[in-house]
Order: sequence, then structure tokens, then C-alpha cells
Amino acid sequence: MVVSRCLSSHVSSPAPSIRLIPSLVSSLRCNILTMTAKTNGHSVQTMRASDLYFQPLASSHQVAPGKESHGRYMLTIPWSKASGWGQPKIGPLGDLSFSPLSGVLQYAVTCFEGMKCYKSEAGDLRLFRPYKNFDRFKRSAGRLGLPSEWDNAELLDLLGKLVALEAPRVPQEDGANLYIRPTLLETSEGFGIKEDAYASDALMFIVTTLNLGQKLYPSAEGKGIRLDACTEYIRAWPGGTGSYKLGANYGTVSVAKKPGFAMSLWLHDKEDFISEAGGMNVFIIKQAQDGYTEFITMGLENGIVLPGVTRESIIQMLNEHADGKAPFPIEGMPKNVRVVERDLSMPEVVAGLEDGTLTGMFGCGTGVVVVSIGEIQYRGKLYTIPPNPAIKLLRDAVTGIQRGRIERGDWSYKVPVWEGGAEGEKDVESQQAYA
Repeated sequence: MVVSRCLSSHVSSPAPSIRLIPSLVSSLRCNILTMTAKTNGHSVQTMRASDLYFQPLASSHQVAPGKESHGRYMLTIPWSKASGWGQPKIGPLGDLSFSPLSGVLQYAVTCFEGMKCYKSEAGDLRLFRPYKNFDRFKRSAGRLGLPSEWDNAELLDLLGKLVALEAPRVPQEDGANLYIRPTLLETSEGFGIKEDAYASDALMFIVTTLNLGQKLYPSAEGKGIRLDACTEYIRAWPGGTGSYKLGANYGTVSVAKKPGFAMSLWLHDKEDFISEAGGMNVFIIKQAQDGYTEFITMGLENGIVLPGVTRESIIQMLNEHADGKAPFPIEGMPKNVRVVERDLSMPEVVAGLEDGTLTGMFGCGTGVVVVSIGEIQYRGKLYTIPPNPAIKLLRDAVTGIQRGRIERGDWSYKVPVWEGGAEGEKDVESQQAYA
């Protein structure tokens, strides 16, 4: 490795840096990369994992009290309209620095993703359908006029190296994981509406935090969480930004949530249609007249509901189960199941509870995975939702894939061991001075 000093306009740290020499990166990948892309008629730099600078923690590094769960490292990648993606850097977790006139501070021009890394029983690290998150990340970025052109394989390579550095800290037990937060924000300065609607400068960064298995919500087979069906505030509306993972969509959640409830169940229109709950998509389980068990969730057509990765996965698993084409069976799930994507209102939920056709309700998302909904407060009345064993079956299927107990290769990405990172950290221990 070549030892050098790494400077960034966005992250400052006194720790040394180590630049990875080309031999540490797959030469085949480097040869097939498209090095530049065309933007506004001129060539700009694409995102390249082979350009990574790694800045190891100093041997004197100490974790601040109360921050033991924070990831030790972060990934930063600057971008500019003039030159494209800058050099990716993995270095110690640190503060960011940009102008108070930047778009992220003045107009909340930022989007993010939520992902998790799990350690399998065999000890390898697993990411669940990461390309789905990256595609949604691009879609959110495009809605904000942020850069949305990058090679997902390059970003996954960089993310894998960041995650590999935290691997020793990730426990194997169920419930434990490394939460991953990719974020993209505008650092361009200025007030008012941009002439061409696009940012001229931006920053992508990824940070992590360790979840040691604390249960934020009851289990899928337990009593379930309590929701307050919010009629005072509206999260999203047709043609708005509800289907994008923007920072501004989540900043108002805490004020709307009422004490004693896990989160708000967001409604819209005079019919009190359900959009989603807090940070998760919602399904109801209903018995149809033809004997089928229906899993009903809101459609994506009107742009109100976030297209959740867990939501999409559950829909696909249920459809495969119904068609008899599942790569693995959902043991105990009724054969005659049907997925329905359509508008779903709270009056329909109440009616289903009253006539007994509604037999369960659950939420799903990266944070909760799959969780039962046990009670809903709606217009002054508290409704109890019956538990349904199918909810635990779905949770077990999803977590089984996430942790490698169920092999589904196209959904589970094994994070490669990064020998360069381990070598870099060892080198720091032996270095006495840096240029």
C-alpha cells in the first residue's frame, strides 16, 4: 500500500490515509468499466470503486461515550456538474462541512435509503436485495434534481468495503444487524429556483449504526403494535413526493405521532384511504367470498405510497406461492392466496372487523421487517386487530433469506472479505509518523 495524506472538502479528520493500489482491486472489473459519461455534451467522471482512498482509524482512536453503536467509518463521494463523481473515500466517522447557503440546509434537498447487513450462521455478511435500494435511491435523487447516474455495481463494491470494516462488530443472533444509511444531499450555494432545476454540487455519504438486537416493536406473532390513524395531518397526496424517500417526508413524523402509539397510520382524501404507517407499508389479510385469503395493500399508481423493497418481496413470494412456482415453500401458508393492490380505506378496515372478514393486519419495511398491527385508534375509537399466523410465516421467510437460512441467490448478496481494509488497519498500528 501507498501511504499518503487524504484531504476532503466535506470531511475533516486528523487520521492518516492509505490509497489502495490497483492490484488490490479486481483488474477485470477495472478493464470493463466505463470511465466517463456524457453530461451536457462533455465528459464527466463516473463513480469508480477502483479510485477509493482508505483512511484508517488512528491507533489512538477512542469511542466517545454514548456513541458505541455508531459505525467507526463512513464513505463519502463528492459530485459536481462540471466534473462528475469525485474520489470515493472511506475514513473515520466525522462531521460534514458545507456552506449555510447550501440546498440541503435551505430547501431540504436530500434523499436517503435504509438497508441492513446481517451475519449468517456461517459467519458471512449478507445484504438483502441491495440493487433495489440503489434503484430507488436513484429515483429519489432524480426527483430532487440531484445526480442519479452511477453504476450500481460500483456503489455496491464501495458499500461492501465499508461494511466489511464493521464485520467483526456484527453479532450473529436474530435481531442483530448493521443498519446502513446511504444519503445524498445538495451542497450547491444559492437561493431561489435553479434555472435548469439541477444541483451543481452534491455529496453522497454512507454511515452505519449497530443494532444489537433490541426489540423496537413486538414480534410478528405477538400482540402487535398500536397505530393512531391520523386525521389531522396528511403525509402524501397524488402527484406529490410520497413515493420518494426524501428527508422532508420524514421530518414531520415525530410531531404527528401521539403518545402511547408506535407510529401514525397516514390517511388521505375524504374516504380516509390508507397510505402507509410511519416508515412501513401496510397490508390487511381478508377472507374473500370465493374462499381465497387476500393480502391487500395500497397500489403504487398514484405516487402516494413508497415502493418498499420488503413490500415488493412479500408480494412476489405470495404470488409465487399461489402459482406453485416458489423456489422455496412458505410452510403453513394457505394454498389459495391472492395479492390485491388497490385503494384501502379505514372504513373498509372497520367494516371487515365488524363482519369478521378481516383476519389480520401487518406492516413491513427495512426497520420492522414484518410486524403485526394489534390496535388502531381511529376517530376516537380503539379497534383491536386479530392476530394471524400467516404474518409470522412471512416474517420467517424474509428473515430466513436475509440471514442465509433460506438460499435465494438473486435476493441475498454476500459481502466479500476486504483484505485491503484489514491490512490498512494493521499498517496504522505499525506506523509511527505520517507525511
